[in-house]
Amino acid sequence: MSPVREILTPLVPRPLTVKDLFPASVILAGGLFLSSLARDFPLLLGALVSAPLIVSLLSGSRHLLPLLLWILSFFGGLLALPAENANPPLLTPAFFSLCLAEPPRSTTHGTLASLKNDGSSPDLPSSFRLFIPSDRLTGTLETGDCLSGVAIAPSHPSPPDLFGDSRPFYILSESFPMAVTRTLSPRGDLLRRLHHRQAELLTHLLSTFPRETAGLLSALLLSDTRFMTREEREDFTMAGVSHLLSVSGEHMTLLAFFFGGLVLLSLRLLPLPLLRRLLIHLPLGRLLPLTLLPLLLAYTLMIGAPEAADRAFLGFALAVILRFAFVDLDFPAILGLSTILMLLLFPRLSLSLSFLLSLLALWGLVLSGRKGAHTSHPLKTRQRTLTPLMAGAAVTLLTAPLIAAVFRTINPEGLADNLIVVPLAGDILLPFGAGELLLHLFHLPPVALITLPLTSLSHAVLGLVHGLARLPGASLSLASPNPLLIAIFYLVTAGILVRTKTSLKEASLPLLAIFLLALAVPSHRHAPSLHPALTRDIHAKLRYDPKQERRNIVSLLPGARLGKDE
Repeated sequence: MSPVREILTPLVPRPLTVKDLFPASVILAGGLFLSSLARDFPLLLGALVSAPLIVSLLSGSRHLLPLLLWILSFFGGLLALPAENANPPLLTPAFFSLCLAEPPRSTTHGTLASLKNDGSSPDLPSSFRLFIPSDRLTGTLETGDCLSGVAIAPSHPSPPDLFGDSRPFYILSESFPMAVTRTLSPRGDLLRRLHHRQAELLTHLLSTFPRETAGLLSALLLSDTRFMTREEREDFTMAGVSHLLSVSGEHMTLLAFFFGGLVLLSLRLLPLPLLRRLLIHLPLGRLLPLTLLPLLLAYTLMIGAPEAADRAFLGFALAVILRFAFVDLDFPAILGLSTILMLLLFPRLSLSLSFLLSLLALWGLVLSGRKGAHTSHPLKTRQRTLTPLMAGAAVTLLTAPLIAAVFRTINPEGLADNLIVVPLAGDILLPFGAGELLLHLFHLPPVALITLPLTSLSHAVLGLVHGLARLPGASLSLASPNPLLIAIFYLVTAGILVRTKTSLKEASLPLLAIFLLALAVPSHRHAPSLHPALTRDIHAKLRYDPKQERRNIVSLLPGARLGKDE
């Protein structure tokens, strides 16, 4: 072999296959997330990300494409993700006249709007969050609306959070008036109609059911927890089943099965000759899911298009469209393709706690579905019995470190609680509630055969969750786990997921050991105070402060000695 060919051979990537979609999505998510931390540790993380590529070049590896994607996603995230600190430096009020960048979120005491600065407000960052108290809004705020008012920084800003939303947070000033301008675009009109439909369904639930039932159904079906008491929400969190209160892939899948059953039932009512003609010209098994896309899209937009629901709908749409084109992908490939598209369109999702938790749960399902290369296959009956338990264990293992890092709590009983509560709330209560809302959309009166079981089931779910949350050890408070070890945990997790032949049995012990070590060696009783070492000046040029990076490292590792001046 010639010297030139010998040098260039390692740089030629192997042919890409469908199985590369999931590892590529893991690398993309990991690179974007690490880039958000690089503002505090640019030199340390830059070396950590670049090291695998250098080692692979020296060893002559043929698998350079994943490593190049790792490098590109990391440095691309530095440019695509916001560089502002979560604590805004603004001390004086700033006027703005901007439009909503995404659907507003309802909170207990007001509305949280996300605004994108087009340059008309020089005193405000390029993207920020604005809290509007409920008494300042005379009507509903919808996507596409434009706001005019004055924003001020909160008097007690929250401490920086490594896993939270990095966009600065402001509050609408009470001393200045606010104006809302409605847009007349077709998209805005569609979203406004869907928002009104959601408000109509909420009114129907509140007028038909007791407060407890209406609050639980509004959270399960409409992703609105305003009508649940704080104690009820805390019970779901302490029991480890708080994911039921936000619409995600699980909800979308169950609703797809429910709507699909209704479509099949309606097809049975068609005249037999017409049905035969449909089956001859179109494959029913591939056409049926395609008919559900408009319904699920309208539902996703109606509930405000939360991030987890967006990702679930995108994954379902990709799977359905490809299946209709006779391209059948397995679950990891569909998850990888939908994740890549979501992160390319919205790289900020790599900083969203809800998106990360949802993604980690799905990664756990992928890991639990793998079989070791040298393990013997158990009996089918035993395998079916252990499948839900193994899936729950994998999801708990991957999400527990992130929950511990953000909330400093852990739910040891969450695995057992999910096996009890999820079938009752998700598999029974959710379809019943969807059927009741569907009857209301067709202007049919409430049916006692549905409303009475719904009321009883909702009380059973709330009572069960309340009891499980009160069991000893249901929720344990923790000291702040070591963030460096938590980062190592997820780096190892990414490496295990990229190695598609690694099973849950082979990965569980090393991951569990790293997590327990992070709990056993906490960094501080309180969150460390970190400040960006990589910032932008007024000319948008990057500036690096090595002393600040040393201070950040010492904040995470109090025993570190990096220089006399520190």
